[in-house]
Amino acid sequence: MKKLLTIITLSLYLAIPSQADDIKDFQIEGISIGDSLLKYYNESEIKNFKKTFYPKSDKYYLLDGIKIKNQKEYEVLSFHLKKNDNQYIIHSLSGGTFYKKNFNDCLIKKKKIMDSIKSNYKKLKLNEYDFKYKIDDLKSIAYVSDFDLKDGSSLRVWCVNWSKVTEKKRNFEDNLSVAISPNYFLKWRNEEAN
Repeated sequence: MKKLLTIITLSLYLAIPSQADDIKDFQIEGISIGDSLLKYYNESEIKNFKKTFYPKSDKYYLLDGIKIKNQKEYEVLSFHLKKNDNQYIIHSLSGGTFYKKNFNDCLIKKKKIMDSIKSNYKKLKLNEYDFKYKIDDLKSIAYVSDFDLKDGSSLRVWCVNWSKVTEKKRNFEDNLSVAISPNYFLKWRNEEAN
């Protein structure tokens, strides 16, 4: 039975059984790497989702900003799927929640998630860093925490604090995201998509 990764929008606690060592054991909104998106959405819905393609490689594409049916834990989901896959197998997924003019709450929720992961997974390798976006006034920043599984797969938790200029110019809101990515997808992203 798949183990559960639950990030609750209101409290954003992360509850993960301590024996998970495969990226497929983690879930967001009950969805795992390797699931068919057809279990959650019909083909017509999937075909109508906004698609983003990568200029250097068309192996995968992104379905982004998908509103959740019967929202439980997130406001939006994103999925990476393989081109020409009629089964719509999920190869990377993420969930996000927005914090309009309330970035401190994002950091509080991120800390709760981090504390839960750290207490349940003492052996996961943690890498924390800040990422400055090179857009608009150069003041937007993400506070990122990557947990690496022994096979190179990753669980990432981050909060983005968009600058006032970027929020106004691009209509962005501060947000918390959690992403689950297997090692083969990360390798593709790092080698081919960038």
